[in-house]
Amino acid sequence: MAELGKLLIPGVTVSKMRSGKKEIYYVYLPQRFEKYLSHGKWSVTVITDQREILVGLRSLYRHGNYFMLTLPISLKQVWEQYLGKEIDLILEKVV
Repeated sequence: MAELGKLLIPGVTVSKMRSGKKEIYYVYLPQRFEKYLSHGKWSVTVITDQREILVGLRSLYRHGNYFMLTLPISLKQVWEQYLGKEIDLILEKVV
């Protein structure tokens, strides 16, 4: 199936990992969306219960069997509020 240009992905959980002093905020994308996704740049908007946040251009990475999307550290205060909670994503493929 061909990839779509714009996707709404509901209910992904914000997580954090540490590598030494470096922190990374990320979400795993559900496997059921995998057929629509590809590597490369995506314009990402996060939808929380309170607002929409334009995150900007992000790349998707493979981590095991899942695609993973890292979230910008510059919005650390926002991600800390949503750790372990679900957010929705709008992904738009950049060509």
